[in-house]
Amino acid sequence: MRYEVLIIGCGEIGISLINGWLNKSKEFYKKISRINILEKSLKRKKFLKKKYKKKINLIDIDRIKIINKRFKYVFLSFKPKDLNFDLYLYKNLFNKNTTFFSLLAGKKLADIKSFFPINKNIMRLMLNTPISVNMGTIVFRSLKNNFNKNDLFLLNIIGKVYELKNEKFFGLITAIVGSGPAYFYYLLESMEKVAISHGLNKTFSKQILKETYVGTAKMISNIEKNFNDLREDVTSKGGTTEAAIKCLKKNNFEKLIHNSITDSIKKAKTLSSKKVR
Repeated sequence: MRYEVLIIGCGEIGISLINGWLNKSKEFYKKISRINILEKSLKRKKFLKKKYKKKINLIDIDRIKIINKRFKYVFLSFKPKDLNFDLYLYKNLFNKNTTFFSLLAGKKLADIKSFFPINKNIMRLMLNTPISVNMGTIVFRSLKNNFNKNDLFLLNIIGKVYELKNEKFFGLITAIVGSGPAYFYYLLESMEKVAISHGLNKTFSKQILKETYVGTAKMISNIEKNFNDLREDVTSKGGTTEAAIKCLKKNNFEKLIHNSITDSIKKAKTLSSKKVR
């Protein structure tokens, strides 16, 4: 039997989910018959329709009440601040067997459970955009201890999946997994600006930076050494790399990263403490 999946709120993470699933379409469609999207923004709906055409089904919010369908898998992918009682408008789309995957940063399992009191199949997720190329990092915590591992199918095909034993660490996971790619993008953005400021062609700068960091990522994947050893391997005494690392240390690079992650965790806590409207 094949099921349908529903994404409520289709921003960048929603798009990343779709891309990852379609990349593995042969495997995906063995268990899933259709991808459905529930999106309020007309501009976003127009974009999604143009991008995916018949590969997705856009649900008309005005017609929800007459839809005679209950979805097996539902991804809550809207902005955390939009978690409110509007969800009850969609209640005829769910039943007690629906599995909910919450992608709402800062929102606890208890917050999600308050909207779906008859459901025990609720999972809190933190993942990142590399799911778009099936190389995502996905951390989850299930409301049920004896959850059905078959329900992880939609996650397993888009990245590496890890179970978190204690929900209290989700703020940290959000900061390093969810926000993690942005740190690398910002580093590349900064290095590109420096290269261009020294007269290097922008296209060439972008290409060599991409190749440098894609190659580095592959080394990390294939070598068991810890990060400190890998750094020391390419840092010759008295060399150019050592000069760069010394500058970073002198300017408290490690403290800067520590503070940025701490601020991200604080923000996650703020989101979790906001009362549901």
